[in-house]
Amino acid sequence: MQPDPLIKPLHVLEMGTQFGMGGITRHILGLSDWLRDHGHKVTLAGTADVWAGPKNQTAFVDLPTRYVAGDGGNIANRLRYMMSSAWLLRRWLIRNPVDLIHCHESAPALVADIARIGRGIPLAVTYHGSEPERISAFGRIAAKCDLVITPSHRSAEDLVNIGGVPRNKLKVIGLGVSPPPDDTDEDIARLRTELLGDGERMIVTLARLLNQKGIDILIDCVARLKETHPGYRFVVAGDGPDEAMLLRLAQERNLGKHLNFIGRTNQPIRLLRAADLFLLTSRWEALPFTIAEAFQAGTPAVATACSGVVELIDETVGAVVPIGDVDAICAAVADVLSDETYRARLAANALERSREDRFNPDWVHRQFEKTYYELTGL
Repeated sequence: MQPDPLIKPLHVLEMGTQFGMGGITRHILGLSDWLRDHGHKVTLAGTADVWAGPKNQTAFVDLPTRYVAGDGGNIANRLRYMMSSAWLLRRWLIRNPVDLIHCHESAPALVADIARIGRGIPLAVTYHGSEPERISAFGRIAAKCDLVITPSHRSAEDLVNIGGVPRNKLKVIGLGVSPPPDDTDEDIARLRTELLGDGERMIVTLARLLNQKGIDILIDCVARLKETHPGYRFVVAGDGPDEAMLLRLAQERNLGKHLNFIGRTNQPIRLLRAADLFLLTSRWEALPFTIAEAFQAGTPAVATACSGVVELIDETVGAVVPIGDVDAICAAVADVLSDETYRARLAANALERSREDRFNPDWVHRQFEKTYYELTGL
């Protein structure tokens, strides 16, 4: 796409904690690709991982931001990594002037705020959600930034009421979801047959295997539904630090063919299209990318009532249930899957909802571009 010759192109530094598999990375990469397609220069910065790094990005600043966050261990180590990251980034900024730094999560924001001292570079940070007890800490970091962005109105209220972020410093911008790839009916049917086995219904979860996503709660639900609905088959796609523990827990509960951990997938939409239902049992979220992807696949969703989840799901496309409530989760899953006419109606509504502007990447990314110009004053 040709850039608008009347608009000055920006050089934006998009910073993440770690560019591993997940919705945050998908958001950063989708936004960065759109900006480049519209004539802007984008450099990524953060800890390289499977989805982005020096090997597959022409403009990438590899920083140990991962260890500024929880992976750094004790506070002393994390402080050392923070200063090391800031020093490396500052040296890079001296040689490579940028118009704006946009950080995703708090660790990159801490690093960027130190690195930009005296350089007059505007700094924005996106809040992608956190456990409730960390919102106050995020608010203290956000106070050092020029703008705080979040994809969820509920999250924005949390940042005001718990994090102490001034309303005039907050902006809600959604997450653009790229158009789904074309899948043939044969491809979808083949995948469904492979994963469903001798089952009758397939429930899919796309999630990193870590405490936030509540996969242990899902395991409790599978154990319960295995007895009442033995034809249900649950598929979890994703990996993460809790993988070994969760596999062991599933084995201890004798879930066998009822729960299948398939690891990373590079075809999430195909997997969702093969499913009867999408299930998310998270303990906290902002605005889950995977729910929007389920809508694109025409798959109804059941999810726990984490912040922005309630802005996506209502009774016309699925169900929202209390966090950690195994009884309610099981009841909602069974309710959707017990009546195919009802499930099909939810599926059609989900597909229709996916066409709303708030999920359109071109519409959403234009909001980011406009915000960047407002911050830079260009």
